[in-house]
Amino acid sequence: MDEPLPTSIDRLRESVAIRVHATSLRAVARQVGMSPSGLEKFIAGGMPYSNTRRKLVEWWYREGAQPNLELSADSVAVALGTLVRDLPPDRRERTLRVLVGTLRELYEAHGTPVPGWLGEMPG
Repeated sequence: MDEPLPTSIDRLRESVAIRVHATSLRAVARQVGMSPSGLEKFIAGGMPYSNTRRKLVEWWYREGAQPNLELSADSVAVALGTLVRDLPPDRRERTLRVLVGTLRELYEAHGTPVPGWLGEMPG
């Protein structure tokens, strides 16, 4: 029987996806110790075999759970662009501006300083 995950498989997948957006698929695959195609399948929702899951958990303990991952405006723009990619092309830019504006408003409403990456984003 596999030992329990330190976090949910969805959170593990999210951590991997965030790191891939901030760096690259190949770099994260190298850190985890698996193939880029296998990592891509995991990010897309595939369930890893136990040996691969162990590697992902080890990576999470070593790298993925660290909150000091610096986000850049570019990596966030890529992530947001992915979220709106299915909208008609003439609506994407406006939607991105609304998303960025909403994020700024939420940070301000919670009395939290706007992170540097958000301050660099147009909107």
